[in-house]
Amino acid sequence: MLISCHSLRVSKGVRGLPGSFQSASRNVPSAKSLMYFGVLLASGVFFIFIAFTMFLPVIVLVPQKFGICFTIGCALIVGSFFALKGPRYQLVHMSSRERLPFTLGFVGSMVGTIYVSMWLHSYVLSVLFSLLQVVSLSYYAISYFPGGSSGLKFISSIIASSVLRCFGR
Repeated sequence: MLISCHSLRVSKGVRGLPGSFQSASRNVPSAKSLMYFGVLLASGVFFIFIAFTMFLPVIVLVPQKFGICFTIGCALIVGSFFALKGPRYQLVHMSSRERLPFTLGFVGSMVGTIYVSMWLHSYVLSVLFSLLQVVSLSYYAISYFPGGSSGLKFISSIIASSVLRCFGR
């Protein structure tokens, strides 16, 4: 009798803790989410690998293929985080005040690459938007590191002031 009464008090105490197992396990993705994340991430890395190994050497001949393959890879990688974190959370996160410029630049360069590659069939614009997409992907990825946004702003201001000094402004 003494043991059951004592264990009852202990179990009530454990249930009343603020950091319970239920609150800790709420942020852990499900096995299905992890599977989708892995498949989408691996597919995205595969497309980017194909873009750089097969189409980068012949970008002079067919820049559209590089641009489309690279864009599909980037979209799959971003989609993998939607699968991992959930669409609502990822959209809120990507459109936060700190990340919005990087998100808009990255998504804009992806849309621009697809547009000039598929509809305009412009060689020069395909190369330009592909380069813009590589730069914006780099900025977008760096913005996720701690201090990345402020570091990018600092580096951008140094580069801008150096360029302006070179042209005498």
